Amino acid sequence: MHKKEVDFTKLQAVMLVATFFSLWLAVYFENAVENLLAYVLILSFGILHGANDIKLLQVEAKKKSKRYDFLRILAYYIFFVLGVAALFSILPAIALGLFILFSAYHFGEQHWISKINGISRYSLFLFTAYGLVILFLLFAAHSMEVSDIIFDISKVYINNTYYQFMLGISFIVFVVLFLVKYKQIQCNILLELFYLLVFFIIFNTASLLWAFAIFFILWHAIPSLGDQITYLYGDLSRKHFIKYLRTSIIYWLASVITLVLLFFFMEGSSQEFIPFLFSFLAAITFPHVLVISGLNKN
Repeated sequence: MHKKEVDFTKLQAVMLVATFFSLWLAVYFENAVENLLAYVLILSFGILHGANDIKLLQVEAKKKSKRYDFLRILAYYIFFVLGVAALFSILPAIALGLFILFSAYHFGEQHWISKINGISRYSLFLFTAYGLVILFLLFAAHSMEVSDIIFDISKVYINNTYYQFMLGISFIVFVVLFLVKYKQIQCNILLELFYLLVFFIIFNTASLLWAFAIFFILWHAIPSLGDQITYLYGDLSRKHFIKYLRTSIIYWLASVITLVLLFFFMEGSSQEFIPFLFSFLAAITFPHVLVISGLNKN
């Protein structure tokens, strides 16, 4: 998967234009409108980009001439998701901490893997540190709301200053790791700093959910979709995107219908639904991260 990734630079212009358009929406529309748009994007592109893991595993097994048992893999995948959901019910604080670490690694991996020569344990820490910078940049911009969501999920209250402290620590760790392996990293440093500035502006302008959706969809899910389609079918085209939709539609529909039904079961309360939404995303994120990471290492 690493060898045939979509060139990030080919997408950056569109991503930047879409990002600033989203920022314009954040300035002129109320939070309720932003949240509605965020739900639409998360339920569409957000969940879609993780809905084809079974197909990815099938293609990987075929390329390695390994035996592939669809029902067994599907059962493992479902049990893994249910296990994560159970962990959130039994040990929510630990589950939430793991979700943040897994998400941080996944975001960092997506952004940096095509810019690093070779995958190693060092890469794991670099990816995670960068992802934590992004997440704590978002958390620090909406500290009170984030603390309320964390409390609703885990019953643990986090002081608002904690996010700024962890942002500083994460940034320092990332810079140190970056400098240690600088010769193995191919990137434009000024451009990377510009991206961080863009994220800072977005996170401090948009509502929490809309800010998360902008980053999650435009800077992670869509590039990831491009990578997956290229891996599965050889290149990124409309024809291959339609093929991707056909193989992922059942899993995507099952996830979306479940979320929509639960939303109405909660009587459409956004305040109650947001903590559950992040818990649900966590349950499907863990196996997805393992699948993508495994493909990249192989």
